Amino acid sequence: MAYENNFIEQTKKYIYPKFNSQNLMKKQTLFTLLAFVFLLTSCATMQNKSTSMTNYYSQAPDLSKVTYEGGDGKTIETTVIIKNARNERNGIAAEYNYIAKKQGVKFTNWKPVGQSTSSNNGKKFDVIDIITIPGNEKITYYFDITDFYGKL
Repeated sequence: MAYENNFIEQTKKYIYPKFNSQNLMKKQTLFTLLAFVFLLTSCATMQNKSTSMTNYYSQAPDLSKVTYEGGDGKTIETTVIIKNARNERNGIAAEYNYIAKKQGVKFTNWKPVGQSTSSNNGKKFDVIDIITIPGNEKITYYFDITDFYGKL
């Protein structure tokens, strides 16, 4: 009987290592600390993204380096090529700025009635339809947006 008890005790020690409450407490503390650090960095990252996007949209587009090349934009063959816009927000603003230079004040002398994006031979194009005020003349403008398409 004593032999069986001794054998059982030795087997338990081998199969079930000695329980150490200090090691368990260290592991729990480390896990809690890591979870807290992860939570803090996640919140900080989200706040930075939110702040940077708010700043991005709260500032006026920068058209200071934008240039217009190509034709008058009235046909796909005479498309206006927008260069140096750096991102889509500046590029789209440049499109409407170009139309305003040709047609006058938006919503006073003309208004947009449609916009679409298309691709041709590896290039990206915006097609903007406007109607003049007064007169209701429909005019379509074609812009090559390859230089800034997909850039944030």
